[in-house]
Amino acid sequence: MKTLIVYYSLEGNTRMIAEKLAEKTGADLLEIRSLKVYPTKGPAKFLIGGKDAAFKKCPEIEKPEKDVRDYEAVIIGTPVWDGTIAPPVRSYLRDTLIKTRNVAAFACMAGKDPKKTFDVIKELVVTDSLAAEVSFYSPASGNDPDMESKLNQLAGCFIKEIPVPESTLLT
Repeated sequence: MKTLIVYYSLEGNTRMIAEKLAEKTGADLLEIRSLKVYPTKGPAKFLIGGKDAAFKKCPEIEKPEKDVRDYEAVIIGTPVWDGTIAPPVRSYLRDTLIKTRNVAAFACMAGKDPKKTFDVIKELVVTDSLAAEVSFYSPASGNDPDMESKLNQLAGCFIKEIPVPESTLLT
């Protein structure tokens, strides 16, 4: 199944997961690039990014290099900001009509429960359910001991060669 992994990454966590997932699946990658520069350090990072996320801001993004309509499946990756999706991901999903029913999502976070994040993705993609909702806890720092099984769970949604034992189905 021709798959596209669409993601936004501020500090590299979401990019790392997207790249590892692409290696496992052979999926194409599409990085969402914001024209608004978000701070990566200090209080400004949380104040500016968190405020934009809380107020559902949609910053201008670069025109995507790939057309989602060319794919049978889409995996959406986002960092969790203020308990929800990153504003550039909101911009992408607002501007892109994902018509396939084969949609999965992953979130990279340092703390908050990602349930709201996945609910927002479902709302913007206009679906009642996602093929998978997988969260990673600070993956670049090595703090997620289940990272490999979670990657296999995501990959197994659309790539049938990767077995996903039921005992590894985590969120």
